[in-house]
Amino acid sequence: MNNCKATQQHTMDALTFTAETIKALAWPTAVVLVASMVRKPVIELLPFLRRLKYKEIELEFSKELAQLKSEFATNESTISQKSQPPALSASNNRLLNIASISTSAAILEAWSELESVSIAVASSFWNQPPSDAFKNYPRLGDYLLQCKVIDAKQLAVFNKLRELRNKAAHAINLNLSEKEARTYIELASSLIAHIRAT
Repeated sequence: MNNCKATQQHTMDALTFTAETIKALAWPTAVVLVASMVRKPVIELLPFLRRLKYKEIELEFSKELAQLKSEFATNESTISQKSQPPALSASNNRLLNIASISTSAAILEAWSELESVSIAVASSFWNQPPSDAFKNYPRLGDYLLQCKVIDAKQLAVFNKLRELRNKAAHAINLNLSEKEARTYIELASSLIAHIRAT
């Protein structure tokens, strides 16, 4: 009788062990099964999600650029397109030609020109040729403001152009219109003309 009871106890322990093992493995197994079932649809969604992200950046870029243009147009202290020197229009034509091929490249090039002119002017206050020290200087616009090359509103335009340039540089599949690139080029060119005139 005791022997039978011991066997029954041993059987119960084996069943309890098996039940506990199944309970312990149920969740990880379920997770692996669900993950393997939804893996393919999720992978197929990734390009769509990536495109959605770029679309959001494009819309944000367009909105910020339109706002910047309207602020810039109402700022009386900025240089208008009419007062730009003739040499600048050749640069504009080159940038607009680039924009017809790649809007992002045109934006990067327009910023590069604005940055180069800013560096040249900033370096001139130190009686030095343009220096790389200013190229990596995050407060280049603030320095130009301090030296009275630009005013506070122009500084806001300068900083926003830099921010938009960074968005264009880091979003690889950004699809901007030529009109947006043209607006960016016009804003950068107006600021370049003003900085050169000082």
